[in-house]
Amino acid sequence: MATGYLVLCNPATRQFARLPLLPGFIPLGMYPHSPTGTGEYRLLLYLSSSERAPDAQAGCYILSLGSGQLPRHIGCRDVERLINTFGSVMFHASLHWHRHNVIMVFDTITELFREMSAPVVPGPINLFEMDGMLAASIFTDPTTSIDIWMAQDYDNEVWAFKYRVNLPVAELTAQFGKINKRCCVVFASSDGHALVLAKFGDWLLQVDMDGKLVASFHGRGIGPTQNRLKQSLVQHTFFPTLEGYVVNASPFI
Repeated sequence: MATGYLVLCNPATRQFARLPLLPGFIPLGMYPHSPTGTGEYRLLLYLSSSERAPDAQAGCYILSLGSGQLPRHIGCRDVERLINTFGSVMFHASLHWHRHNVIMVFDTITELFREMSAPVVPGPINLFEMDGMLAASIFTDPTTSIDIWMAQDYDNEVWAFKYRVNLPVAELTAQFGKINKRCCVVFASSDGHALVLAKFGDWLLQVDMDGKLVASFHGRGIGPTQNRLKQSLVQHTFFPTLEGYVVNASPFI
């Protein structure tokens, strides 16, 4: 996101475009709208009471990318707390956020919110998908290990502890620099194994479940995010309708 507009890109097809945002609208998530079968993508937006125009309604809005239509109001004023929650995870056709020991869930089909139980652990968790299940990771000890929990019964909100990844923090710190706990995320690789991306000094490190260093990348100011990309060579039809649409141009060259 940049000032006044969103930046949309598909790294696989090297498509890039800008999406101007109406004043006061804050993006909460982006998702494919599967029931249409047309490759439609939608944005979930929030308009707060303090930022809205006198004739606008506060709450959540849906914007269909490339439709040329204005955002559609769906209500849900009470989810304003999601504004300061970074990143959402798409699972079972729903967006998920962790906020204050509760997981907020937005069903993209019914366009309704609900609350879901989170693992009972101290501190914030990071959500991701692994082995076809919703998963959560949390730092312990306080920065030497990461626990991974799985929603083994998603419908009944039953969580179970699955793994603990012990990080060789002292060894990695001596070689690469001090760990930045806020720049560490867990994700599932294509073969289903959990991997950790951790920031040590100016290095971004990839560590496997046994705590072994798999890869390293040096770059000042570079760190992981909670955004996870699934490569697709499908040319999204909404891109050409957006401002500044380019292919194989800046920022890819």
